[in-house]
Amino acid sequence: MGCAASVHASDSSQCKDPKHKYILQDYDNTIRAVTEQSRKESEEPPQKQPEKKELRFGPVKLLQEISRVLLVFPVEDGQSEAFLWACRKGGFACSIANSLETAMDTLDKRKHHIVVIDMRLAVYSIGEQIVRKIRSRPSLASVVTLAVCPAIPRWCEEPSVRPYLDMGFNRRFLENHDRGACLNEIVMMDSGEVSTGLKLSVANTLFQLLEESRDSFDITDIDGICSYVNPSFEKLAGFKSIDMVGKSTDSLLNEEKTGQGLIETMQRCKAEGKVWEGIVVHNRKGQDPISVEMKVMPVFDADGNNLPSHFVTCRLELNPTVCRSCLNKNQYNSTTRRMSNGRVRTESSNTSINSISVNNNSRRLSKQVDAPIIKIITMLRSIQDTGSQQLPAQLIENVMAMLRSSELYNPGSNSLTEDPEALGFMDGLMENPSEDTISTPSHSRTDHEGRGTRPSVTGDTILSHRESTAAFNNTSLMQSLPTLIKENLSKREEWDYDIFELERLSSHRPLFYLGFDILVEFGILNNFKVEETTLRNWLGLIESSYRSSNTYHNSTHAADVLQASACFCRSQCMENFLDPTDFLALLIASICHDIDHPGRTNAFLCSVSHELAIMYNDSAVLESHHSAVTFKVTCQSAEQKNVNIFKNLEPENFKMIRKSIISMILATDMTQHFEHYNKFLAVNLKCGSTEEGEEGMVPLPVSQENKSLILRMAIKCADISNPSRKISLARAWAHRIVLEYRDQIAEEKSRKLPLSLPPFDDIPKSQVLFVHLFARDLLSAYYEFLEFGHLTDQLNETFEYWDSFNEENPYPHALTLSTSSTST
Repeated sequence: MGCAASVHASDSSQCKDPKHKYILQDYDNTIRAVTEQSRKESEEPPQKQPEKKELRFGPVKLLQEISRVLLVFPVEDGQSEAFLWACRKGGFACSIANSLETAMDTLDKRKHHIVVIDMRLAVYSIGEQIVRKIRSRPSLASVVTLAVCPAIPRWCEEPSVRPYLDMGFNRRFLENHDRGACLNEIVMMDSGEVSTGLKLSVANTLFQLLEESRDSFDITDIDGICSYVNPSFEKLAGFKSIDMVGKSTDSLLNEEKTGQGLIETMQRCKAEGKVWEGIVVHNRKGQDPISVEMKVMPVFDADGNNLPSHFVTCRLELNPTVCRSCLNKNQYNSTTRRMSNGRVRTESSNTSINSISVNNNSRRLSKQVDAPIIKIITMLRSIQDTGSQQLPAQLIENVMAMLRSSELYNPGSNSLTEDPEALGFMDGLMENPSEDTISTPSHSRTDHEGRGTRPSVTGDTILSHRESTAAFNNTSLMQSLPTLIKENLSKREEWDYDIFELERLSSHRPLFYLGFDILVEFGILNNFKVEETTLRNWLGLIESSYRSSNTYHNSTHAADVLQASACFCRSQCMENFLDPTDFLALLIASICHDIDHPGRTNAFLCSVSHELAIMYNDSAVLESHHSAVTFKVTCQSAEQKNVNIFKNLEPENFKMIRKSIISMILATDMTQHFEHYNKFLAVNLKCGSTEEGEEGMVPLPVSQENKSLILRMAIKCADISNPSRKISLARAWAHRIVLEYRDQIAEEKSRKLPLSLPPFDDIPKSQVLFVHLFARDLLSAYYEFLEFGHLTDQLNETFEYWDSFNEENPYPHALTLSTSSTST
């Protein structure tokens, strides 16, 4: 039988139960130790605290200053003296006030952290006035208030603290003149409410940052119920905070376009308390869905619970911020040598144009770049250099065999057949499907219109430009441009210009603003004799003809190609060959080169016998459509007045410009990729060597044929220049094109069609293949012609970035392309 609960610790010897006896002895020893420590502290002189102490709030390090205490006692007595001693003993700064006015003046001057107010019966009303005034001032909201109340007789019941809380007090202290009790109360408030108030102020600062952030943030509980959304979220999703708080955010995910597999992966990571990051399709209120890069981060309690209490989600409209820890940039040992004609050729000791390493040591490819026509020219040059009068019979036979080929400009692919993935990648982007995969016309129409909702721009917007005429240098025009857009456009001459920032600032109208600025810079108002209003109307109509539902082939891509083409036009090499009209033709072709793109490839349109494929006989279907729509919208828009930018040109000039624009838009057809590249390479080979006999290139002869070739190469290089941008931009474009291709693959699966594209579930590998098979040779040759060797270096750097990912070093973004488990 245990001892009674009323037995005092000092009477532990009376307890008969040995187990309870030892417990009471430990308790008794603890009481003695604490009492002895308190006695020593009371005898020691007051210890001055450090000026500030460190306080941790999650990852935030705070420095808490010495708490200042205000004692409000109208009459000094033993209680006030006890609190005064406690403040001095604890090292707290202390002030004393004896009236309402003195107390408020002291608070205003020194901003105390703790206010002890005498609330005993004689001064009850004054104390109530003081605490209510404190709570009425926002600047004193964090002050901790303590009410000193009369002691309670033993025979009375404990009264409620509710009246004091209603007044605004934080704590209640029953009258006790014991100095140790007063010191303990002050220390507890300092470590409790004061420290908590400091943490809350930091939390309010963080919420203020979320309110002002341009990124979209929301906070949900473990069940997915939304607790908070910031203004950027409201702008992105179109839903107000009142519409989202208290409801689930899962409905914002477009399951059809995002893919059930990706959503399940995200939910599994959330259930396991892991960070998830990937690209999803986001529904919006009253608008088309958009693709966003989403990062879900779990928040854990400080008690060490393995399950998260909340989730913070960041959504970026495909303008991802690169995590610097993920870049893992390689170092490059590049050497340059200057040729006799002043050009600089860059050679990398780590990479070769004719060899490639995919994921370092896993997959090896080697591509024979030389097309038959290049081999023929090389052979003939070797005969010319040796000065031989007779051609060897075997050489003549080899040349004749090559000339019989119908693919003079396409490279041989014998080595590629050893890698089915590379061959499939090339076939998917270059070739139309075979006849046996084309469906009958009765099932040919695909319901993939998806036009954008961007309005046509009227003449009420005035932009700045750089023309030399005084009429267009009016400072009022410069001032009328929105400041943020103006600052963004001021950087348009930089190669790594952030077009995604302009997309966001312009509410998805980057082509209008950038197009106007660049076209005016290159003199369209004077050379085409076009009015400013007409140019604005035309740009607005062209941009509205792009489909905003496309993740890649939209007006932002057109603006990006335009900016790259303008950078090429500013080079001295281009100025040596082209005149202002050629520049404008190139810029207009860049603006319109993907107009009304349906977000599907030529192979897909041919496979479903789309009306465009039937119209253009399965040959350059999209490119022919883009060319036709360009002039149909510009010259034949009966419902749109003042949009024809060509109406004041002479008929012969218009005919020449129209022919040039069509030629450039058709050159973006990937089936003609190697023909244009090898023709350009052949022209460079024909130039021979320099007068000093050193290897290199001499200036090309100025001719209409060469001008046309240079223009076609310019738009082709601008069209696929993404890998030569800085890595953050290249990665964003890679995500967008993969999303668009994934939608096509999903539609082909749903329609039971043969897949015209390889699965794009490995973003790094698809980029490595694209750079190796298409971009590197073309861009390197053209950049060398322009003397833009630094862009070749950037291209190699981006290539190495994609090539660095493998099974041991996986790509950090979980972008799953599988949208259906159904096997095809």
